[in-house]
Amino acid sequence: MKASLALIAATFLATSFSPLRAEEDSIKVSEFTFSYGKPWIRQQAASSMRAGQFLYDHADESLTDTEMVIFFFGAGGGGGVQANIQRWLGQFEGTPESKMEEKEMGGKKVVFLTAKGTYMETMAGAGPFSGAPKTPKPDYLMLAAILPSEQGDVFIKVTGPAKSVEAMREAFDAFVASPFKQ
Repeated sequence: MKASLALIAATFLATSFSPLRAEEDSIKVSEFTFSYGKPWIRQQAASSMRAGQFLYDHADESLTDTEMVIFFFGAGGGGGVQANIQRWLGQFEGTPESKMEEKEMGGKKVVFLTAKGTYMETMAGAGPFSGAPKTPKPDYLMLAAILPSEQGDVFIKVTGPAKSVEAMREAFDAFVASPFKQ
């Protein structure tokens, strides 16, 4: 009896206090399973075009909580890598400071884009191509990644005040890399 109680207690403690189980969750988009935990908060997608939507909850109250969106349109959908990069850069006023790089991850060439400048934000609920009025947001930073897949590329993007986005860059990179670490 004592051995059974000890086994039950050990099992309870091992499963109840495991930080990985308590803090990690995942989302599958196309062939990729992304892992996340705090401070990411999964949200209801604001649009049917979004395969996933998250809020990065900054502990530092001086920073703006930042939204990350994931898009997936299936094989051949969403346009190619260059078309998306040009579209994203076009969401800034003029020519933003930008850098594009490819990183080898799990045998795939993942494309990363960083852009900084005055972002032209459309009103809530209106898509970027809706013709709705745009509000200039100076000193904004965009982090984006495109993960190639035969099932259809996966597009991940964060845009917000530069200081807030820069503060969560490592978490963004870890999210993008997570399918390749499993």
